[in-house]
Amino acid sequence: MQYRRLGRTQLDVSEISLGTVELGMEYGLKDRKESNIPTEKDADYLLNHAIDSGINFIDTASLYGNSEEIIGRSLNKTRRSEYILATKCLHRLDEGLHYKEAQKSIVESINKSLLRLKTDYIDLLQVHGRDNLQEEVRMIQDGQVLEVLEKIKKEGKIRFIGYSSYSEEAALEIIKDGNWDTLQIPCNILDQRYLKNVIPAAKKHRLGLIIRSALLKGALTRKSQFIPPKLVPLIEHINHLREFQTTTPYSLPELALRFVLSIPDISTIIVGADRIEYLKDAVSVSDGKELKNQIRNKLRNLTLDDPYLLNPGNWEVD
Repeated sequence: MQYRRLGRTQLDVSEISLGTVELGMEYGLKDRKESNIPTEKDADYLLNHAIDSGINFIDTASLYGNSEEIIGRSLNKTRRSEYILATKCLHRLDEGLHYKEAQKSIVESINKSLLRLKTDYIDLLQVHGRDNLQEEVRMIQDGQVLEVLEKIKKEGKIRFIGYSSYSEEAALEIIKDGNWDTLQIPCNILDQRYLKNVIPAAKKHRLGLIIRSALLKGALTRKSQFIPPKLVPLIEHINHLREFQTTTPYSLPELALRFVLSIPDISTIIVGADRIEYLKDAVSVSDGKELKNQIRNKLRNLTLDDPYLLNPGNWEVD
């Protein structure tokens, strides 16, 4: 496993980190009729294997079903010091709450996460971005959400503060603000929108960049055959990508992960896994071997310029 610095936090994180939404709820493309959620025994094995394999960054959220409880029961009695724990909360301003109510909600959410995770502190508390861009920009510029997070930080309950963005505009506002430690964004072969402005700006301001959706919710794996038929343009684009992939020495998911790792300014890629073989495949990509320029340049030209298709929230069958 290779490691990179997480922005100005002075933390060194594994290039491949573990996302845990699949441990607590159905997520991603389904490749079988029965539930994809692993049993608690299997989840325990997967979490411990992740740390044994060199992963030292685990990402979760209060919204991810019972994933926080699973992590707490599995790891935090004996292995808490071996990994960096990141979780998330909502600010809920888009639900009509006033700032005082939102601040109270954030405090309650963090306290509940601490109990579920069976820990005294969270290494990285990230605010969940929302789809309401106007509300997000107002929240960032106003600073009252950050104010309550800074207070909780002084209490020792969180060490660093980050933001999980769902738009380029909000991401740039976070960077411009200058008071956030990390930024979580989507990035993959098909979705390269953040490469032009956001990633260079984050580097300049020394924010730790956490990448999600490198496999586009399973679309860049063998699960791509389960993409809803209504998304014909997406399927056709992935088939075109597969034609190129067969000329390389890599499987499609390996190629997808190596492409994102070829971006030197990112810190870590969150990879969700509901089965141990998926985890092992992801870990094997962090071997220090760079993607050849010829392959990387070709992949830069295989982007998909369609925000609707790039948003998995639109993939549900009507």
